[in-house]
Amino acid sequence: MSDVANTELPLPIRVGGAFVAVAIVLVIFTFVAVVTQGFLVPFDVTPRFLLIVVAAAILGGFGMTAPGQPRSAWSVFALAVALLLVVGGRFIPNDPLYTMEQWWLPAYAMLAILCGLVLRRAAVR
Repeated sequence: MSDVANTELPLPIRVGGAFVAVAIVLVIFTFVAVVTQGFLVPFDVTPRFLLIVVAAAILGGFGMTAPGQPRSAWSVFALAVALLLVVGGRFIPNDPLYTMEQWWLPAYAMLAILCGLVLRRAAVR
């Protein structure tokens, strides 16, 4: 087997990376919502928001490579799909799908970071 095959990231590391990326995006959305709309204002969940979260999960899970590993066709494909999701979100209607309290965003972010860290820690053992 080649060295590239031996440096392939295990699935729990990839899924953990996806959770961490989603947590980062949720924290950014929380910050932007607090700065633009105020503190504890209801947050509208829109298709654009969901596409950005999915793009972050794809990027965090499959857009990254192991240290010293060259980019594979899969990571370039994941980057392209994430970019298409974000850009494509600009062309769809931005009607709210539902409204939730703003404090749920950092709560989901903390849950996602916890899931990501547990998965990554379990994969290292």
